[in-house]
Amino acid sequence: MLSDKVFKRMNSTNLNSPFRKFGCEIVKYKPQYYKDGIYTKNEWISVSDIGSSFDGEVLTKEEYLRVEAAYVDTVKELLGISGVKFLTIVNPNTYYLRREKAFNKENKALYQIVSSLKEGQRIAVSKIDTVLKACLRELFWCAMVNEAKKVQVDVGYDYYLHFHSRLPEETISKIARSHGLYCNPR
Repeated sequence: MLSDKVFKRMNSTNLNSPFRKFGCEIVKYKPQYYKDGIYTKNEWISVSDIGSSFDGEVLTKEEYLRVEAAYVDTVKELLGISGVKFLTIVNPNTYYLRREKAFNKENKALYQIVSSLKEGQRIAVSKIDTVLKACLRELFWCAMVNEAKKVQVDVGYDYYLHFHSRLPEETISKIARSHGLYCNPR
């Protein structure tokens, strides 16, 4: 299990931290719509936006699932080239249990799986889809780390995914772009 000291170092706001020095925020948001670090286009930010209209286009379940899959595929590819076989769950939080979200039946199944995850539990990369989907759907939150490989993955607000590793940003960006996503567009 990770010590408090390791967790604090990994989540440090110190830009020289080995977990912050390399990596990026991976997003679906196009770089040209950022102004002074703020995204200016009216666009969906959550699974709960399914059915809502943004600049005349309704977010469908199919479009949401396409973007969600792009995030999952990006992370799995990045973990693969990082040599990561498992991640350790850090600070799991199931604070969204009672919130209404899109496709509740599917979310119940996801939630049943992730709600049993414990601090320090290892999860194989081959089974990370469930955890990432639950985090992206705002049902669950945790950091997922592999201290030996210096990797940390977590999902932030507004569909921002944080991937910290020793991979060069150019590599992360290239893989994100291959899935229709962007790295550090701000």
